[in-house]
Amino acid sequence: MTLTPGIHDAIPSEHYHNGGTTTPSLSASIANLLITKSAAHARANHPTLNPNHKRKESDRFDIGTAAHALLLQGDNIIAIWDGDDWRKKDAQAFRDAARSQGRIPLLADQADDVRAIVSAARQQVSYHTAQPALFTDGKPEQTLVWEDDHGVLCRARLDWLRDDYQAIDDYKTTSASADPDRWTRTMYGIGADVQVAFYERGVERLTGIRPVFRYAVQETYPPYALSVVDLAPSALELARDKVSMAIVRWARCLEEDAWPAYDQRVASIEAPTWEEMRWLERQEVAA
Repeated sequence: MTLTPGIHDAIPSEHYHNGGTTTPSLSASIANLLITKSAAHARANHPTLNPNHKRKESDRFDIGTAAHALLLQGDNIIAIWDGDDWRKKDAQAFRDAARSQGRIPLLADQADDVRAIVSAARQQVSYHTAQPALFTDGKPEQTLVWEDDHGVLCRARLDWLRDDYQAIDDYKTTSASADPDRWTRTMYGIGADVQVAFYERGVERLTGIRPVFRYAVQETYPPYALSVVDLAPSALELARDKVSMAIVRWARCLEEDAWPAYDQRVASIEAPTWEEMRWLERQEVAA
């Protein structure tokens, strides 16, 4: 299956993450690597450009991943084993079969935790004031493929896209804080601002409509508090500039088949103010 420009339903997650396009395509995560690390990092993490790259599927239980799937795709996405662990052969066979069907295997107590999170999420979303209403009148996990400037092929997989293309909703969980003021640092740390600008760009290129983008951020511990955040105009403008730069860099790297790492020049590191102050304090104590 080759992904062509357009909006696609029912594309398997594995196929999307393996590339799926005729030429190497740019995603939001690769764009973020291009501008926060280097072209070498972007190439090393790209499934088409690096044939040795493999997405790791951990046996470790990830409550956020399970909650994400259950909230967006419903009960059929999870498969519950009525046991305490995966050590027995029949339990492992059940787990492997579930994964082969694109489902998430959970132990019974894990399923209880995930359902508690998702139930709290649905309740809080239902009375939130965001307009249009969150996670309504649309479809989950739609794949977008479009040709951008400089002939760059781009792809994105959206948590939720409304049928009228007016809004994109994205669900994120955190074991820290979902308080908007505190989650800001997390947002920039994971490149979520780049994701916003990249996704809205894709929808606009394909439909002519520029959607709003909302993050629903939820804590994975009781009371499972949830906040909804978006980017203010100044933050959104900066994120758009980042995406434009990433597209230019990607086009150049593909054209030249050159994937440089960090700057080859010697970097002279200045003493930061905090280090100077620390040293002065130590001198005073020694005196």
